[in-house]
Amino acid sequence: MRRGLPYKGSKSQIADWLVNQLPPADTFVDLFFGGGAITHAALLSGKYKHFIANDIDERLIPLFLECCYGKHTIESHPEWVSREEFFNRKDDDAYIALVWSFGNNGKDYIYGKDLEPFKKDYHYAVFNDDTSILEKWGYKITSTHKTDIYERYLEFNRQIKRIARSDLDSLVRVEEIERLQSLQSLQSLQSLQSLQSLQSLQSLHSDYQNVVIPRGALIYCDPPYSDTNCGKYQGFDSKSFYAWAREQDNIFISEYSMPDDFIPYAWKEKQVLSAANSNEIKAIEMIYTNKKTWDRLSDKWRNISKQNFSTQITIQDLMEG
Repeated sequence: MRRGLPYKGSKSQIADWLVNQLPPADTFVDLFFGGGAITHAALLSGKYKHFIANDIDERLIPLFLECCYGKHTIESHPEWVSREEFFNRKDDDAYIALVWSFGNNGKDYIYGKDLEPFKKDYHYAVFNDDTSILEKWGYKITSTHKTDIYERYLEFNRQIKRIARSDLDSLVRVEEIERLQSLQSLQSLQSLQSLQSLQSLQSLHSDYQNVVIPRGALIYCDPPYSDTNCGKYQGFDSKSFYAWAREQDNIFISEYSMPDDFIPYAWKEKQVLSAANSNEIKAIEMIYTNKKTWDRLSDKWRNISKQNFSTQITIQDLMEG
């Protein structure tokens, strides 16, 4: 099951694993909420009673909560969002920005100009259960009369791919029509409706340093990674963050690498989208902690950390990738 909002840099695929590595606490504090995948997993884990979610983008947590309360479903969003509408609305509408952007990056339109006309027809074929609109593209498919829109999409997709693979002269190549990304993102939003315990979630919109941390809370940080495109966090000062993090207690940080005085706590291999060629590549996701936190951990949680590094792969190997 996906966790959180569809979001560039989301930790959805490793969210459950990551939360499983973390000790329990009364309060779980997520200082860089982003798409909320880690908070989502923490809410489901049963390890925490209270939650604080914070992000400088004031639109994200409200969108997350709207999805939890059932506002954004496939059935409630049959409309097509054009390129022009996307650029007019993306800065004010988090739903438009995430669902209708390429790679859910919030800034680039989801489909290329050459594919947009086909994707629009495909969108309406699915939502209106009208396969005739696709015949001009060389796809004569059979309507299944399924009432579930997403199931209908999956069936249409199977038929279209089968035709495309057998017809090399098809106007749209098979790798370009395998997905209606906007519909898949909507399906992810809809999955958030099952979340409970939302009354224990406090949402904030602040700089991470201004958040008041309750005594005994576990602090989770997924800051902009150093030497990467920081997006909305452009200008983020990693050195200042490291200095702040050294002073915190019970803190765990996701990064690819950190200064030597931070202690690697756990690691996980994951697939990420390459900005260079839009292909998925493998990356090593690390969880770090500081010395203050490591020294106070119980033997149980230190052993969990040691088990993560029980193979012959060294930290240097991981960093060199």
